[in-house]
Amino acid sequence: MKRIGIVGSGRMALRRGKALLDTGKAEIVAVSSRNIEHAKRAAQKLGAERYFDDYHKMAKLELDALLIEVPHVAQIDVIRWGVNVVSGILVGAALAVNLREALEIEKLAQENDCLIEAGYNARYDALWEKVKEIIGGGSLGRPVMAQSIALYPASPSSWYYKEGESGGMPLTHMTYCFINPVRWILGRIIEVSASASQPLHKGNDFVKEEMCAAILRFQNDCIYSMVAGYIAPPNFPGWEVKFVCTKGGLEISRLERSLKVYRDGEVEEMDFSSHPSSLVRQAEVFLNALDGKAKCLNPPSDAKIDVAIAEAIRKAARNHTVIRLDESIFNYIEAKKCC
Repeated sequence: MKRIGIVGSGRMALRRGKALLDTGKAEIVAVSSRNIEHAKRAAQKLGAERYFDDYHKMAKLELDALLIEVPHVAQIDVIRWGVNVVSGILVGAALAVNLREALEIEKLAQENDCLIEAGYNARYDALWEKVKEIIGGGSLGRPVMAQSIALYPASPSSWYYKEGESGGMPLTHMTYCFINPVRWILGRIIEVSASASQPLHKGNDFVKEEMCAAILRFQNDCIYSMVAGYIAPPNFPGWEVKFVCTKGGLEISRLERSLKVYRDGEVEEMDFSSHPSSLVRQAEVFLNALDGKAKCLNPPSDAKIDVAIAEAIRKAARNHTVIRLDESIFNYIEAKKCC
């Protein structure tokens, strides 16, 4: 039974904490939050006896791993501390607020022999696994285009909407929906163009890319057109992903948990609503990886690329340019890793 400490007490801390418990392989030992009442409430819900207003106080609890669920800007300090305290860290979010810190986290993981996993749980979703299997199998021919829309009604009072705390909407939202799983399926992104607007909540503190459209080109010449943002009308179907291939296509309905496969003039619909939660599956792989019995799908060596893509989208949108992710950016990443 792995002993887990949680830094953070919000909605996702509770969801991922419960996912860890649902594996039957972990216990939540303590919860830390700057607000002690929030920490107490979360600890009670997750069956933890200890709660703190400072995560440093968990150092003597003989923890096996940490779950970090805090605003992106605060993650790096927790990780710098955590790599010396535990064997594994599940970062329930993008790896870091920017590429520089993502590279530092990768180095910290290597130097301290600490397992670090970013929170992109789509790669543990049976639906996305099926998409990867079908496209990789080649029965639909070569992928030529992907398209997605992902609208989330984020509250302007949340840290999601704060540019400094979140790192921006492309990092906080677009990497999840759906850069991380799409590039898992299609491969390396080599070119980024984007346009963005800030139609509702203006000001220095708010995210600049409140609504954003980006076009990503992959090394295999597949084009990915994506729209994402924090404005979502009530009951509007704002979550959808499509893949177009030379001999067919795929359509994902996230809310209905279904996959439509277009092949040979026919349509096959697959229902994934009864499959296990991707959060639980990720939690189980993470716990098994602590003992060397599994391999996580979002290590720093890969998750840093999502951070780099988000930075490229912001740069392309703000400078009205096309960003070529040629060997220079990836050599830069590798050079930093080796220093």
